[in-house]
Amino acid sequence: MMSFGAKITSWIIRLYTYKYRKNHLSLSRSVKFKNKKYNPPKGYRFEIKEIGGSKFEILSPNKPNENYSIVHFHGGGSTQKMNSMYRKVAEKLSKLSNARVYSIDYKTGENLVYPSVHNECYTAYVDLISTILKDKKIIAVGDSFGANIILSTCLRLRDNNLPLPEAIVSVSCCIDLAATGSSYEKNCYRDPLYALPKNQIFKEHEKDIRRTIKYIGDTSPYDKYLSPAYAEFDNFPPMLIQCGDAETSESDNDVLYEKALQCGINAKMTKYYGMWHDFQYLTPFLKESKQAWQEISDFIHSIMQ
Repeated sequence: MMSFGAKITSWIIRLYTYKYRKNHLSLSRSVKFKNKKYNPPKGYRFEIKEIGGSKFEILSPNKPNENYSIVHFHGGGSTQKMNSMYRKVAEKLSKLSNARVYSIDYKTGENLVYPSVHNECYTAYVDLISTILKDKKIIAVGDSFGANIILSTCLRLRDNNLPLPEAIVSVSCCIDLAATGSSYEKNCYRDPLYALPKNQIFKEHEKDIRRTIKYIGDTSPYDKYLSPAYAEFDNFPPMLIQCGDAETSESDNDVLYEKALQCGINAKMTKYYGMWHDFQYLTPFLKESKQAWQEISDFIHSIMQ
């Protein structure tokens, strides 16, 4: 059952996004997040650094855990920059783990096409593990398109016989860019971020809700490095998979979980009833979000033992 706060928040989001949903506009391209000057919390150091040609934002506790680091892949498609929301996420990750968080600050833009972002993030990760994090233990965390990039990066690491992270945290992953899953119809009116207005019939607007993003370019949406839903995850590390059960892309998370289990991966998936895409990040004040963050904390600590 949804908390009262989540129900109210869902309706507020639904009202805010109505003009975008009615006209089938991409939220990641239309909504601009605040990107004000960042001041780290007391007891933390923040720096922007190039490592091996890749740009990172690094948040460090004064006395960090030197055995583990977190590499953070932010979402937002190929259009949302590293922003204030994602810096707050990095704060949470650092506070719950007492580890340095390396957020990949990849280039974004409406005209980018695959494999630009994927290549940049893969190179950034390889730069890290080849230099300052060589032989170090890493936990990779990403949401939405960022979770896609993590899985794609790990596929390439595995296929190139390079070390994978110790664990993966996937939040509201978008890994089937062909958008074939059943949840696009199941949740076509439930998702407060992406749902059709009630006066629009699914069959008439199916192509709008199963949106093909411009980033795909000329690549097949079934390419496993672009859409990891079509990959196999043999030899992958443990995974925590979270999503809301009202997301239009809920089934992307189902595919990831089912395939992980088929490959013998130690995977856990938790769905939060009535919740929307990235609810943990967008609305951290809600009861459900606090529960999700506690689960992420418990998972990370189980890996760091």
